[in-house]
Amino acid sequence: MHDEGITNPLARDEETVKAKVWTKQEGTLAGLNAADHLLREWMPGATWHWAVGDGAKVNAGKVILDIEGGREQVLAAERIILNIIGRLSGIATNASHWKEKAAPVGVASTRKSHWGLLDKWAVHLGGGLTHRLTRKDARMIKENDLATMIRKDEKRPRGIARVVSELDLETLGAFIVLEVRTIDEAIAAAETWAQRMESEGGKARLTVMLDNMEPEKAKEVILDLETRQFRELVIIEASGGISFEDLPLWSDLGVDVISSSGLHCGTNALDVSMLFDGA
Repeated sequence: MHDEGITNPLARDEETVKAKVWTKQEGTLAGLNAADHLLREWMPGATWHWAVGDGAKVNAGKVILDIEGGREQVLAAERIILNIIGRLSGIATNASHWKEKAAPVGVASTRKSHWGLLDKWAVHLGGGLTHRLTRKDARMIKENDLATMIRKDEKRPRGIARVVSELDLETLGAFIVLEVRTIDEAIAAAETWAQRMESEGGKARLTVMLDNMEPEKAKEVILDLETRQFRELVIIEASGGISFEDLPLWSDLGVDVISSSGLHCGTNALDVSMLFDGA
């Protein structure tokens, strides 16, 4: 609302209008709770009714909102309401397509998102995984982290093994993700983790993120982990350069989760429209 120069709630003017918000495409809805908050906080005196809720799957032509308020009031909020619902529903719809294409493997959104938690909520409503919501939720050790943790005299596989052996398990959060680029790095991480779990009597699983790894190499990693009987202690996450069309290939390889910014970055908004009665 501030982007539109609106800094105070919109007092209801004398001329009353009625309007409907409806979908021009089929999809999965998201952003209705956010739009409802906008109506409650910024449009005193207006009344409205939602026909469906967040996460609903709708066909084209579905009326999702009936609203009655002052003419200037509704006109001022129209585009913002449509932008919220359109953008977030587009993300939820796209995430649902990724989930269906990758099934039974899960798909996760890990990149920073333009609208923060709202984008993550839309991914969730579409059936995708949100990974972390904040950095504190779980520990991710990625390429730049490893660059500061591996010693100059260490080869990367040995350095990664040492990093895994020194992890403070009490501070990891909900899960831990370690990014690797080669088969040797993946095996070193999994072997060290398995040794720790055996010695400490733990059953937690380490997520090994295969970053920009070719499918053939990823398959070797999975087969090697299965042969060494490490597979039950490791979650395999494929990430980096994976397109929508690639999803069946990665699903067939036997990874556990596929992460991509494609779930929410650059998605098309769901086409929704508002029409005033009599228009």
